[in-house]
Amino acid sequence: MDTQEKPETQAQNTDNPHDKGYKRIFSIKKNFLDFIKKYIGFDWMMGLTEKDLELIDKEYVTDQFDTYESDLVYRVNTRAGSIYLFFLFELQSSNDFTMPFRLLVYMTAIWLDYFKNSDTNERKRQGYRLPAIMPIVLHNGEWSWTAARRFREMIGQEDMFGKYVVDFEYAVVSVKSLAVSKIKSSNTLVDNILLADKKSTRREWDNAENIELVRHIKAMEMNDLNEWITWFSHVIRELGEEEKEGFIQQLREGDERVVSSSFERIMEKEKIEGKAEGKAEGKAEGKAEGVIELLEDIGEPSEALKKYIMSQKDIAVLRNWLKAASKAGSIEEFEQATGLVQMQGYNVTSGTTKM
Repeated sequence: MDTQEKPETQAQNTDNPHDKGYKRIFSIKKNFLDFIKKYIGFDWMMGLTEKDLELIDKEYVTDQFDTYESDLVYRVNTRAGSIYLFFLFELQSSNDFTMPFRLLVYMTAIWLDYFKNSDTNERKRQGYRLPAIMPIVLHNGEWSWTAARRFREMIGQEDMFGKYVVDFEYAVVSVKSLAVSKIKSSNTLVDNILLADKKSTRREWDNAENIELVRHIKAMEMNDLNEWITWFSHVIRELGEEEKEGFIQQLREGDERVVSSSFERIMEKEKIEGKAEGKAEGKAEGKAEGVIELLEDIGEPSEALKKYIMSQKDIAVLRNWLKAASKAGSIEEFEQATGLVQMQGYNVTSGTTKM
């Protein structure tokens, strides 16, 4: 497996600005260690140092699916052997109910790559073992994480087969669910990122909490402060260069109350922009309802299909679905024309979904 560290390459391959912000931070080994030690907290993690980590830059491809670029994969060299920590960022307001399946695909690709690159004679031996993989999901949405955390929950009639069903569980760190007291128990760059991200989805913070957040940020070293500003500009609200420099200057030299007011104005502007995005979502919802109405004229779309259509927020995709629905002579014809028969979260044959 290619172990060359290329965080800058990974950033280029990520289009979502939220992903870029978080990926940049956690591509730095120190920040990743701070995160797993505090927010995952297995005993074997506590003694790890940066020398024990290798950041894997790898694009995983399978025959059945599209190319999957993992968010971050670290190979951790422990006394007991290598462990792969697969770190996936789920930075959106809604839950991804296909998460167990997505993770299975990623994990299988890692194992396949490892197996193919193992010595042929070595992997024939009785003692040959695949490396352990621990999948970790970081979620920063407004709603709590409710997607299934065990793979077997995505399998139909899984209770009929007991222990023989493939299963694994992944770890979830949900920013919304983190206790503020836990985050503030230390003052690392990761802590202040999670604290600010929690504020962005929790509007009821009072002025005292704002001042305390600013106090924590001001106490960081200059390198971490610059990284925090870069993350903030990627994830919370884009800042122009002058705006960014002015904010840094205030954080370095300004009174906490003045800085807190500036911070609140920035957050308020982000909230207003968020309302504009909400209007766009409303437009998408209207088009989705139009698709369903057209389908109801030619048949009886399943609840699974209707739910899948309503979950789509891309206006361009919905326009194409409207055209396809207006031309289709049956539900099946619509599904074939739009490619929905190939969608991972929607089972056309049974009309069921795990969304």
